[in-house]
Amino acid sequence: MFEFLDGDKNTKTDFFLNSEVDLELLHEFEIFGETPRCNEIIALRQHILVGVSPFNPKFSVSYIASLIQWAFRHFTTVDVLLPCEENAARLIEATGSTPKKAQKKTKREIQRHLRTLDFLAEQCSGAGRKFRVIQFSDFATNEFYKKSKAEVITAFNDCSEFRFSCMEMSRKAICGRLRGVGGDIQDISEKRIFTALPYIFAEIPFYINTPLLLGVSHSVLAYHRPWFIGTGLFAGHFPLRVHKNQAYGIVTAKS
Repeated sequence: MFEFLDGDKNTKTDFFLNSEVDLELLHEFEIFGETPRCNEIIALRQHILVGVSPFNPKFSVSYIASLIQWAFRHFTTVDVLLPCEENAARLIEATGSTPKKAQKKTKREIQRHLRTLDFLAEQCSGAGRKFRVIQFSDFATNEFYKKSKAEVITAFNDCSEFRFSCMEMSRKAICGRLRGVGGDIQDISEKRIFTALPYIFAEIPFYINTPLLLGVSHSVLAYHRPWFIGTGLFAGHFPLRVHKNQAYGIVTAKS
């Protein structure tokens, strides 16, 4: 396992100085690969794609700033992955909101994160550091992305084990959202599970082949907890293959 620590938070070279972010709230992190091969790719410190989850209170301005600061200190290239409104709204709809309310709520939340990321990008650019904000919709016309997502859907239709894992992941996401708003998590219907599934289908291509999608040699997709279907994907249990230079890393804040 590899452990990366932030240095002095108050150094004058810190690109979050003179910003609205309270430096005393910035965290130190450690990252653990999903597999030994993931740890090898993490050790290269080449490219990291930081996953940001809308509607998750964990992703405050301070937390996101901390992640990006840490990422720039330990990786050559940094990008941020943020779901698009269309797919994120499906999760809100699956928890009981009407389509219209789900779209309105999601648009407000995504725009909030985009404002945060725009602010942080401005801070970074002043220190000569740049990152891209990647959204699923940015790749709507990308041929490889379309092919990869089609393969995900085919695997879902043809492989019962993969189908079960995707549906269970969707159910867990719905339950997580419902718990956050005090909703009833009993008897989640299959219809609601299917409503949220496209969100998962849209994200999987970044889980299995960011190097090809973003044009980098090696890449680490980083998030604060494991993906439910990740073990099966990396173990080759499903008819989808993770690119040999793709890693997944679980990032946790050090106390």
